[in-house]
Amino acid sequence: MIKLEPATMTKAIERARRVRPRVRVISADERAYSVTGSKGDAYTVRFAVANGLKLAECSCKAGERDQMCFHVAAAAQVNVMVQSQRRASAPVSPAPRIVRRVERAHNGAKVVAVYCDGWAI
Repeated sequence: MIKLEPATMTKAIERARRVRPRVRVISADERAYSVTGSKGDAYTVRFAVANGLKLAECSCKAGERDQMCFHVAAAAQVNVMVQSQRRASAPVSPAPRIVRRVERAHNGAKVVAVYCDGWAI
């Protein structure tokens, strides 16, 4: 796995700007992307976070030797945008609905019943 650090990514970012590879999302959940190489080949780039370290892997020759490549630099920008959109559009679960009402017990006595989302508590 390739450790993502600004110092090691500088040349790769410059090359990605020159080559302008096409990046396609394979799976946002798995953080997997397909990146077109300089000769038109498609390489798979995956991202992961482990123990606070941001890591990447690429199926190109440089990536297989755990070296930074422009495929990772190009996919990293798309990954940041995709993951931030996912966080922004994450559904917010509604607050539980709590209802209190007076009911009659089996012996006829009045009882205060409390329900949370339809379940008696």
